[in-house]
Amino acid sequence: MKCWSYDTQYGPFDIVPLDGRYHIMHDGEALGAYPTPEDAARALAEGSSSWPPFGDPRDLGIPADLAQWHCRPLT
Repeated sequence: MKCWSYDTQYGPFDIVPLDGRYHIMHDGEALGAYPTPEDAARALAEGSSSWPPFGDPRDLGIPADLAQWHCRPLT
């Protein structure tokens, strides 16, 4: 399994597999669950996921393309 992370001025956003879905996480808060990691990245980049406390994630330049995220294996 893999986890993806993207660093921003407000700290990293992560896409983590859990219970057959891919969850967007930021600072310990779940911002949505999606069927694929690509769907999760796209929802965050487009601002269609739940928003973190500081506001609109579209203002952070988070890419929808997972190739631009840091990928690491989960053990």
